[in-house]
Amino acid sequence: MRFETFKWLYQRISTPFIIIFSLWIGFEAYQIRDYNYETINNFFQNNINLFFFTIFFLLSLFHTAIEVFHAISDYFSETKNENFIFYLTNFLYLIIILSILIFVFKYVFIQ
Repeated sequence: MRFETFKWLYQRISTPFIIIFSLWIGFEAYQIRDYNYETINNFFQNNINLFFFTIFFLLSLFHTAIEVFHAISDYFSETKNENFIFYLTNFLYLIIILSILIFVFKYVFIQ
């Protein structure tokens, strides 16, 4: 299977899951009455909530990354800025993924 085919399949398969997780997060956020530190912390102390939130965030992140890199290759191909934009985007996605891992690590191992 070509990589482009894999990307296309991933986007088609992940979209319904992203929609379901978005509805779940909206429903859970609606149920939280007071948005103070303790209630948000209690929400993420629940391992199921943390797992679903992390899966939602990673699915959404990879879904948008495919589109962002596709747009970069469409609009900046064969320009001198293409490599800079590509590396800058990779760096920003790396920071986001590391932030997610630190967030999950904090709630799973440090309590």
